[in-house]
Amino acid sequence: MKSNLTMICQCLLVLVIAHELSNRLCVADELPAGVTNTQNPADISLTPQQSLQKITVPKGFNVTLFAGEPDLRRPIAFDFDDRGRLWVVENYAHPVWDKDNQSDRVLIFEDTDNDGSFDTRKVFWDKGRYLSAIAVGHGGVWLGNTPELIFIADRNADDVPDGPPVTVLDGFQISSNNVLNNFHWGPDGWLYGAIGLAQKSKIGKPQSGDKQRTVMTRGLWRMDPLSHEFEVIADGMVNPWGADFNQYGDLFTTNTVIGHLWHIVPGMYCQRRATEGDYQYVYERIQSNANHLHWGGGAWTSSRESTELHSVAGGGHAHCGAMVYLGDNWPAKYRGALFTNNLHGNRVNSDVLVPHDSTYVAEHADDFLFGNDPWFRGLSIKYGPAGAVFVSDWHDFGECHDSDGSHRSSGRIYRISYGTPQPFQGNLQKMTNLELGELHVATNEWLVRHARRILHERHVAGQDMRDVQGLLTKQFELSSSSSVQRLRAMWTLKLVGGLSEQELVRQLSSEDEHVRRWAVRLLAEMGPTLSDTHAELAKLARSESKPTVRLALASAVQRFALEDRAPILSGLLSQDDHIDDRFLTLMIWYALEPMIELNRTAFLKYAKTSENPLLSQYVVRRAADAARPHLDDVVDTILGAPNGTIRKHMLRGLLSSITKHGAQPMPQAWKTMMAQVARDGTQNSQLLVAQLSTLFGDRQSIAALRALVDNDTLLIAKRVYALESLLQVPDAVTVELLHSLVQQGNAAGDSEGLRLAALQALINRNDETTPSVLLQKYAEYSDAAKQAAIDVLVTRQEYVKQMLTAMETDVIDKADISSFALQQLRSS
Repeated sequence: MKSNLTMICQCLLVLVIAHELSNRLCVADELPAGVTNTQNPADISLTPQQSLQKITVPKGFNVTLFAGEPDLRRPIAFDFDDRGRLWVVENYAHPVWDKDNQSDRVLIFEDTDNDGSFDTRKVFWDKGRYLSAIAVGHGGVWLGNTPELIFIADRNADDVPDGPPVTVLDGFQISSNNVLNNFHWGPDGWLYGAIGLAQKSKIGKPQSGDKQRTVMTRGLWRMDPLSHEFEVIADGMVNPWGADFNQYGDLFTTNTVIGHLWHIVPGMYCQRRATEGDYQYVYERIQSNANHLHWGGGAWTSSRESTELHSVAGGGHAHCGAMVYLGDNWPAKYRGALFTNNLHGNRVNSDVLVPHDSTYVAEHADDFLFGNDPWFRGLSIKYGPAGAVFVSDWHDFGECHDSDGSHRSSGRIYRISYGTPQPFQGNLQKMTNLELGELHVATNEWLVRHARRILHERHVAGQDMRDVQGLLTKQFELSSSSSVQRLRAMWTLKLVGGLSEQELVRQLSSEDEHVRRWAVRLLAEMGPTLSDTHAELAKLARSESKPTVRLALASAVQRFALEDRAPILSGLLSQDDHIDDRFLTLMIWYALEPMIELNRTAFLKYAKTSENPLLSQYVVRRAADAARPHLDDVVDTILGAPNGTIRKHMLRGLLSSITKHGAQPMPQAWKTMMAQVARDGTQNSQLLVAQLSTLFGDRQSIAALRALVDNDTLLIAKRVYALESLLQVPDAVTVELLHSLVQQGNAAGDSEGLRLAALQALINRNDETTPSVLLQKYAEYSDAAKQAAIDVLVTRQEYVKQMLTAMETDVIDKADISSFALQQLRSS
């Protein structure tokens, strides 16, 4: 009997082990039908375990392989559900978009024993066209499936789609790399995401016409999961691929190519590459918040090469994924720091977010993780329910611009913990409303965010939320609550119907600046209906001393009708604290610029009443920015400038617009301006007036500028400045003058800059003597001047003949001919 019992126990043990192995092993499958590796077979990656052994992190941290091939491949994005399971998108399609493709998948992984490696794996959906982003919530999963944002319902939570995907939005641009990415639920309950540079997207609900669609080229956006309302919140950057919120609800995004990090504020225009721009009246875009680069300088393309110079700085220009760590497993010193994957550096960078004026400065901290493997390509990074961090590794030898093929059979996700994290076993969906409310004081922000979204879902479904409203109100009003605890309660109260417009107006007087600024934002977004709301916002604009709150006002006022903006803008401009705060100044400008459409006279008054020279400059520039501008009121405004500094900036604004559109008739009061500046203006103001006078056809000013060009005792920059001004005026610069300038000085002399400007101007002048003039001094030219001279010589067939003769006689070295010049020669 005893032996039979032993045999039964042994059989049961075998069955249990077999069951566990089936969960873990038999679910691994082959590549989807039609998917193949195109990477060179000679390029062989390390195994997942070998790669794991290569990874280095600070002392005390542990890295485990959560999942890797063959159980996981090409993990481009992931998210957690309310049970703490990982939903992972596998993208096999990249880099080829095919409208009929159905290879991409969504997998569900669960670690039931908290050992840092998955125990169960399921395929939720396997018909994706070009999947690149995921968010779980509101009864299903939201996916970026280029060119669409789709929703797959699973309202009974059985891990099986309730039906086919529903297209929520379409019209997103089709691209290999700059696609929908990084879905996140914001504290306001909206779904946030990013998209990179490509052709214009025209985003809207299916079947909607162009007028109902939003045009976007790149930047950050958000969408209401209930109404599917879509809006752009920040335009710019190149390929933003990563976003997260800090403890105060401020959004940060990481980017590729130019700067790597921005603090995102609704209504902002972020830096782009120098030659790009859709909005002619923006004039200046907000630069990266980072005070450093993650590569060693020079052209960003050079950082694709692994050199010590780039490695010391951070590894490279390309960043994917962003996480502001607010979990409860890592040491306190990491809380609030931002982490991002550095694609070429094969590592995880870290920046410290330091409050500065109205925004933040991102300072370089020590790189956190090193893959020590050229195949390591981190794409996503997030902390989970136990506070441990998960990093996905695309794991391919190349990167997005490489043409050496794709390794589609590899991919890993790692878990990084400090010590042994406390296990998370449960399902937040099974908690009561009060229990979810109590989670709002948890240390781990992951719990708070999921609790907020679930409560929002229940409120939308019609549940009675009075009990949790009462609890959250107590948390919000408790005097001992921190700013973070108040904000957590405030955001959720708004989502569960517990925060009215009247209460938000009352919070404009809160002692907590973070509550005040969020009250401003929530009021603007809800669309104020009470008669005194705008008046209270204007009152706050006049009295507010905190730059963070003033930034919230500058952002919020962009949502208001033009006729409702003036009192708030006047309040913001009545203080001078924004003069040295470029971020705040530009946000005020973005709200101020459209006011010219409402009342031009009132708009021009801002140039005189503002104490900010840059705003005065941009107001004048905007008023003169037209092919045939009205300039009399502009000049009258400049004459009324309160001081010389403001007047100088106004003149700069006027010069920018006139230079853009070309010579104009002289305004009525311009002679008065000339006399006033000649009498009491600075040298810079006098030069600005002289330049403008030439554009207005004043012969004396033209002669004066020509004298400056000829004056070899002046700084070269002023001579170049004078020449460029003259070039704007028809017939003000003769070919003979340009010929004399290209012959002056030597390659090492001060006249180099003037020579280059003259050579550039000769491209547009046709004179038969130009080739002989250039060739006479060619041997003495610097490399830059030689290239500029060749650019002139390839513009006309008669010039080309003389250039070819010069090449045959070795006056011009064939190596001096650029690829662009060769192309010009072929077309001549």
